[in-house]
Amino acid sequence: MAPVLRRASCDYQGDRTMKVFGYIYLARDKEHLVPVEVQQAALRDYARSIGLTLGEIYVEETAPLPQPFLERPEGSTLQRRCETGDTILVMKTEWILGSAAEGERLLRLLGENHVALHCVDLGINISLPEKRRLAVSEGSAELVKKLLAALSVCENSRHGQAIRTAKKHGKEQGKYLGGPVPFGWEVNGEGVLVENEAQQHIIGEIETMRRERWSYREISAKLRDTFGIRLSHEGVRKILAGNTKKQIKDV
Repeated sequence: MAPVLRRASCDYQGDRTMKVFGYIYLARDKEHLVPVEVQQAALRDYARSIGLTLGEIYVEETAPLPQPFLERPEGSTLQRRCETGDTILVMKTEWILGSAAEGERLLRLLGENHVALHCVDLGINISLPEKRRLAVSEGSAELVKKLLAALSVCENSRHGQAIRTAKKHGKEQGKYLGGPVPFGWEVNGEGVLVENEAQQHIIGEIETMRRERWSYREISAKLRDTFGIRLSHEGVRKILAGNTKKQIKDV
């Protein structure tokens, strides 16, 4: 992706003092990432459709989606730059509202300062009342549906972040995070993987047989006949390859 200036200046409409700011959000995960060029074009086209000309553009590159707009590096800077009568354009609602509570806080602040916030995906100004335009409307129900969908994306991102944080904390404490328990190990009452002495003994027998040049299938049959354990030849191979120890390290 070609480098883009954090603030790309465009000409304003004549000598009007009102400014039109664009806000571009670059998601960290590829699934939700929309290229700068695509967002820039969408903002420019939308501005033109409502009789405005896009001015400075702020590109948010490091902030996670759950972080409130007013606490993001570029978001907070943009908010401080806005004055009465200015307009902010953003391509997707979820990139700027963050959550129901944070969205209400932001819209109240913008409304008090008479700053318009236009979301391209909704096609409306959501911070200030507007005069009705003579156009075919899809109705309030559809707009509410879109707004709820946007907030759902924000909340899911916040929930996902909480899960990742919890897993990281559990990993640091040596907690077992789920999945099949490797042969030779068990989960104790504190949720930590510990050695199963009986199975560790069997692993020792497996290693001994392999050193004596037993085949995987022969070892599998011996385990079934002697210990009553049904372990496939592939399972035997994985144990001998050291996969069990690697799984313990990765948990």
